[in-house]
Amino acid sequence: MHAWLSSISAHPHLVLAIVFVVACAESLAVVGTIVPAGIVMFVAGALIGAGALDGWVTLAVAALGAIAGDGISYELGRRYHGEVHAWWQAKGHEATYARGERFVQQHGGKSIVLARFFAPVRAIVPLIVGAARMTRLRFYPINIASALAWSPAHIGPGIVFGASAQLAEAVSGRLAAMLLMLAALLWLVVRLTRLGLRRGVPFVKTASQRAIQRLSRRHPRLASRLASIVDPGKPESLTLLVLGLLFIGSVWLFLGILQDVVARDPLVQADTIIYSFLQTLRTVPTDRVMLAMARFSGYGVGLVVAAGVLIWLVVQRCWRTAAWWLLTVGVAAALSPVIEPGVGYVRPFNWQTGAAHAPLPSGNATFNLLVYGFLGWLLVRRQPPLWRSTVLAVVAIWVVMTGFARLYLGENWLADVLGGWSLGLAWLAVLAGAYTYRQVRDDVRPRLLAVIVIALLAIFGPWTSAERFQADFARYAPRTHQTVLTLDQWTSGAWRALPERRTEISGDEEEPFPLQWAASSDAIAHSLEPAGWHVAPAWSARSALLWLSPAASVEALPVLPKLAEGNSAELTFMKLDPQRPMTRLLLRLWRSHYRLMAGNTPNGMADAPIWYGALYQETFRRPWQLVTIGSTTTWPDASAIPHLLPTGMPLLSRSTLEGGSVRRAVLVLPTVPEAPPH
Repeated sequence: MHAWLSSISAHPHLVLAIVFVVACAESLAVVGTIVPAGIVMFVAGALIGAGALDGWVTLAVAALGAIAGDGISYELGRRYHGEVHAWWQAKGHEATYARGERFVQQHGGKSIVLARFFAPVRAIVPLIVGAARMTRLRFYPINIASALAWSPAHIGPGIVFGASAQLAEAVSGRLAAMLLMLAALLWLVVRLTRLGLRRGVPFVKTASQRAIQRLSRRHPRLASRLASIVDPGKPESLTLLVLGLLFIGSVWLFLGILQDVVARDPLVQADTIIYSFLQTLRTVPTDRVMLAMARFSGYGVGLVVAAGVLIWLVVQRCWRTAAWWLLTVGVAAALSPVIEPGVGYVRPFNWQTGAAHAPLPSGNATFNLLVYGFLGWLLVRRQPPLWRSTVLAVVAIWVVMTGFARLYLGENWLADVLGGWSLGLAWLAVLAGAYTYRQVRDDVRPRLLAVIVIALLAIFGPWTSAERFQADFARYAPRTHQTVLTLDQWTSGAWRALPERRTEISGDEEEPFPLQWAASSDAIAHSLEPAGWHVAPAWSARSALLWLSPAASVEALPVLPKLAEGNSAELTFMKLDPQRPMTRLLLRLWRSHYRLMAGNTPNGMADAPIWYGALYQETFRRPWQLVTIGSTTTWPDASAIPHLLPTGMPLLSRSTLEGGSVRRAVLVLPTVPEAPPH
């Protein structure tokens, strides 16, 4: 990421030129409908947040491009007002032009501002305004003002994301990679959902009508019967057609997955590849988020939501809808245990590399898609397009993210999740189709119902049982193997087996780890106290807000975590320097996979974990006395470490030549307790 950002920083003018051209092209008639301006502006904002582009310059260039684009369209419409309408009509875009005209007639001068943020009429409104001969004195002030609002509105989310990714990359490259992948996944889900509603449904309608017309030439009776089903005059006809195609596609997908599993085709190989790849991205913060998502999708939470929806339907006297809801939940609850893997099924987190595995449909995936999918169906029936697309996008994100969480944690294989989704989609198509065919018209009051569902998820979410959450967290933790060393083995050469540097997913090596310490966590904390070290403040909602306060003390600020091989430092200590109130020293220690046999006990030997880590210095500044900003640097010299530790500690300095460079390390030996007096 550093190299990529550096290359962009070296050629900012090229990026700014792209921003200007795209912002300009989005406002041009015809061309603007195919220009992905939203994506480009988001990426530009992300580069600003990551520090690769100047924010004010990029915002200004985007605004200038938007002003120029609207201005060109306006002048074309003003100059060729007579030919504009005829050209659109000749090209078969009469409906688009008419929609733009209605939009301008309805909103007047405000249409220029609103069109900036409303994609269907974005590229046509300036042209129509020009053709309507709006004066330049009125158009251009509105054009400039709307562009100045449009630029930060489209680039701002990218800035927030870029800053978040940069912060995540500072903590760990794995965390940044996971953030980028999740952002891409969410964008893809939303994009496909909207594309299906905006383009897919009209395409199905048009294709079905053409198919019936062709069929009527050869088989008029069959075409007549099909025309009675796909009747544009019946609102439910198109819905039934779409659900029918969804059922066919779901069954086809399930049979294709089954064939791949039986034949051991590439899908089965993709199972292990994807699982192994996701394991390389694992970090403790992401583990907690994914575990929360997996627990949100559990049967317990799902049944609580189902009960809450049923009670609401009964209170609203939606008896027929309540019966369909009971049927849907009953099918999901009965089907899930039947297809849920049982004895002999090897879950990914128990799988050994090279071993065979037999994927089976995930009952959890089927349950979630069927229950939450039908709930989404109840929420969007006979609702405005904006509400419909928003709710369906949220439901799709929910289902996809809960399935992805189970892939990430190793609870299910990819084939398991896809198989469960395909079964759930098939049943959803059948039940939603029957519900539509029966013409159930109960008013479920979808907005209030959505609020109730969100409240139930918030109340009965994964945080309701901290003990269960911790137990599941330990269950899904990556398996580690502990190696026991003697003191002589560790000091004579095994110390080189511990990580030399903090590494990222890309293999990039970060700061060195020159400190190794063999002792229990309590013993380390007790040993550091005489030198002024104490445990650093932990992260919490309250402590995180201190970064927004310029009056917060340096001692109270939580320490920004750093991850090594996906794990955060288990021990973090802090030391303040009275001579430099805006700096502090940090000692981060990670637990290694090695233990040291040391110390006298009645049984002869006792073991202690071996830790590795480094010293850091944090420097703070408070620009304009608004917020607190910190930067971290690594303590460069291993020889300086003993001077920062308490005097009298048993230390050994070791060095070796590795890869053409000298590796140095300071080993803190365990303190042997004195024998009790006789």
